[in-house]
Amino acid sequence: MGRLDGKVAIVTGGAAGIGAGTAERLGQEGAKVVIADRNIAGAEQVAHGIGNGQALAVQFDATDEGSIQKLIATAKDHFGRIDILHNNVAMTAEAWSRDTNLLDTTVETLDLSYAINLRSMFIACKAALPIMIDQGGGSIINMSSGSGEAGAPTLIAYGTTKGGVITLTKYLAVQYGRANVRSNCILPGLIMTEQIKQNVPDADRIYRRTTPFDRAGTPADIAGMVVFFASDDAVFVNGQIVHCDGGGSAGAAEPLDF
Repeated sequence: MGRLDGKVAIVTGGAAGIGAGTAERLGQEGAKVVIADRNIAGAEQVAHGIGNGQALAVQFDATDEGSIQKLIATAKDHFGRIDILHNNVAMTAEAWSRDTNLLDTTVETLDLSYAINLRSMFIACKAALPIMIDQGGGSIINMSSGSGEAGAPTLIAYGTTKGGVITLTKYLAVQYGRANVRSNCILPGLIMTEQIKQNVPDADRIYRRTTPFDRAGTPADIAGMVVFFASDDAVFVNGQIVHCDGGGSAGAAEPLDF
């Protein structure tokens, strides 16, 4: 018996990285999983790995309202309900070269970051909430970032939109908690996905230099938190903003080479 037997989950940005690892873990816990991504081949590969008719890959465009609405409708039509909405999709790989400081970041990059990182979540929640309310409840799990709470030398558009995700989560929790729809938010630290390894090859060494833990994060670390928020173990957890960062948000440890 899994912790999520009988539940149906949607994972956006589920073709790789954190999304793929989370989709796989949700499937292991007994959930039926809809893997949504613009990379349909990658989404289908993740769905095939879950297997047993338990997963469905859906191609969607996080910048297109109709595509997002179609995703929610497809999940409901295919599996009959929606219990878990994991809003994970984000502008990441494209952001490293385009999203820097305020003077060097274009308005177009800000608009695209907003569309993918925040607007897509607003639309997905707007489409999924009536379904969750009608069936008696559900769990919305939004992915933010430590960048949404603190400034940095780069990624200003990413961080600004991720701050909006935190606020959106709190509003959802207050407005729909009495309908038994719980909304919570995860703020990952450095998670060593293939995108991170390709774009920031030295990230692990830099991160571990002052982080009060002995390693960077993995997709499995985030997947465990998603499963908790989605499960009945978190039935009284609503509106929470939780760091999963090895203690990085608590403060900096002495540099390893001090």
